[in-house]
Amino acid sequence: MGRAIGIDLGTTYCVTAAVRSGRPEVLWNREGDHLTPAVVLFHGRGQVLVGKTAKHATRDIPADCAEFVKRQLGNPDWAFVDSHGGAHGAEKVSGLILRRLADDAAEVLGEEVSDVVISVPASFDDACRKATREAGEIAGLNVLKLVSEPAAAGIAFGATGVEPGTLMVYDLGGGAFDVTVMRAEEHSLRVIATSGDRGLGGFDFDNVLMSHVAAEVRAQSGPDLFDGGRREAELREKCEQAKYALSRTHQTRLFFSDTRNSYTVEVTRLRFELMVEDLVRRTARIAEDVLHDAGLSWAQIDRILLVGGATRMPMVRRMVERLSRRSPDTSVDPDEAVALGAAILADLETGSPRTPTSQAGSRT
Repeated sequence: MGRAIGIDLGTTYCVTAAVRSGRPEVLWNREGDHLTPAVVLFHGRGQVLVGKTAKHATRDIPADCAEFVKRQLGNPDWAFVDSHGGAHGAEKVSGLILRRLADDAAEVLGEEVSDVVISVPASFDDACRKATREAGEIAGLNVLKLVSEPAAAGIAFGATGVEPGTLMVYDLGGGAFDVTVMRAEEHSLRVIATSGDRGLGGFDFDNVLMSHVAAEVRAQSGPDLFDGGRREAELREKCEQAKYALSRTHQTRLFFSDTRNSYTVEVTRLRFELMVEDLVRRTARIAEDVLHDAGLSWAQIDRILLVGGATRMPMVRRMVERLSRRSPDTSVDPDEAVALGAAILADLETGSPRTPTSQAGSRT
């Protein structure tokens, strides 16, 4: 039997982890990164590239690059059609991503990877979960369990190994948002209430910034950046990087050019926060609704765990602190928490338990 790993199969990026020497660790991919872009390039008949190389290719050959496929899992009417006429369903594309993740993990671990625990959003319905399992089977993997992302995060934060309490997982990832309130007990996590929005994530924050930047370039008599091709791919890439930069600095610049001129757009953190405040408010409303469903107040929440790369945005953390009147727990990297928790469950499932199990992750 091969090695078991945990996989956070994200909308924009994926992470793998495994328990090594009794501790869960995030694994490097073949490019030496912890994050693998969830992008697949169909480069000619039978030629497939996954990850960073595929993401870079979105600028030059966007018509052959499948992105953001996780949002289509469970949708039988969706297919990515490449420029060669090949049609690829969401399960197939996701299977190619999972295969690449498993191969990279095997290279690091020095042994075959055959068993996996894959995380899924708490908002995934049965059709989405079934599609995720099918993607694992297409990849030639044995899917031991599907674990909800909030449960995996709770395990990674050590919620089952501390004194009992009530915690909230605020999970704002690349493509989906979930809020879950759980009760941490001595050896388990029990979900009290959960809700989310599969159409709300970092991708949508990027879209708002893209519209603003494109309008600014047009105001400078520049080209239409929403051309459905190379310019739009460049716009998305630069806006994604600008969003990251604005989490660390107070302003950034984006540069574009055509055969006639060059164009510069300056964006401040304050301007960006004003642009996306409606999206942040949507997450706040969902969090309030989950608390109402749980029959709890903010004062009854003992810990708030921030999960997902988009929670690095300062305005998100300020909003959580304002509502809860407490500082959220950021002790685990928000990009890695879900994969680490999935790895612990994978280790448990293969019979070498090193941490308590989670009732919240028991649904498969």
